[in-house]
Amino acid sequence: MQKRFLKNIGALTEEGQKRLFATVVAVVGVGGIGGFLIEGLARLGVKKIIAVDMDTFDETNLNRQVLSNINNLGKYKVFEAEKRVKEINPNVYFEPIKEKAYLENLEIFLLEADYIFDATDNMEIRKSLSKFVQQTGKILIHGGCAGWYAQIAIITKDTPGIEKLLGEKNVEGAEKDLGNPIFAPMLTAALELSEFCKLVSKQGEPLVGKCLIVNLLTNEYRNFEF
Repeated sequence: MQKRFLKNIGALTEEGQKRLFATVVAVVGVGGIGGFLIEGLARLGVKKIIAVDMDTFDETNLNRQVLSNINNLGKYKVFEAEKRVKEINPNVYFEPIKEKAYLENLEIFLLEADYIFDATDNMEIRKSLSKFVQQTGKILIHGGCAGWYAQIAIITKDTPGIEKLLGEKNVEGAEKDLGNPIFAPMLTAALELSEFCKLVSKQGEPLVGKCLIVNLLTNEYRNFEF
């Protein structure tokens, strides 16, 4: 075991860490939540990260997107993420996909992934990801945030789809009204990563078919089946 992973072992177990080394993940959306997910996955030592996003960084991203800086404004997020992963852990294979995710192309992009992280703010893409995992038997780790609030859930072929949780209508994200300070995507990504690690290391009680809502203003954590 490399020294860089020794402080993972107490929580994840040696067997869990070895499973991480063999795990392929996909992150759909390389913005606020997605950037922190990619940072964390590289440090955890997964085998491969597939990142899907067609956007470039702009000045409005600087308040919360960990991969953005004043020198890479206008550059594609997936390629900047690739550079960051190489700096953190060059043993992680990184596949940047500069495309928008649709139900029709998910099989091309994501079929290799064992776990898929929902880090997008687009309802249509979220529904497509939900349908895809339920058709293929993969696992979707959903995360969303706005203002002082975060939401995390896990969807599989044996749980209801994301429509049961978010509703049928393609409404615009709450970020427009509530804003999105850095602690919201940072917390959301951390919770998604902890759920992922529970699943891989076979520990604890993952949020399979359940949703966790966090209200940071009142320090409330609410967990319910959907």
